[in-house]
Amino acid sequence: MQETNEIKTSLKREYALYSNALAFYEKALKEFEQKHRITTQTFLERFESGQMGDNADYFDWYAFAKLLARWRKAQSAIHSAIQ
Repeated sequence: MQETNEIKTSLKREYALYSNALAFYEKALKEFEQKHRITTQTFLERFESGQMGDNADYFDWYAFAKLLARWRKAQSAIHSAIQ
């Protein structure tokens, strides 16, 4: 029983760390959206179809969007484990 509580405590701490990472990526995406005046979803569609070009910002934006999705998925799994 003690090990189970320690595991849950660790997972809760990880969940909080993931929340911080999500906030960082969400803020970064919002800044890209404001700078380029399009939504991240529209950007991803255009970037993946080759319509956006090779601006260095675009590669960062793409990476941040993909990382945000991965962090959300992992955080969701952690959330399920601690419920």
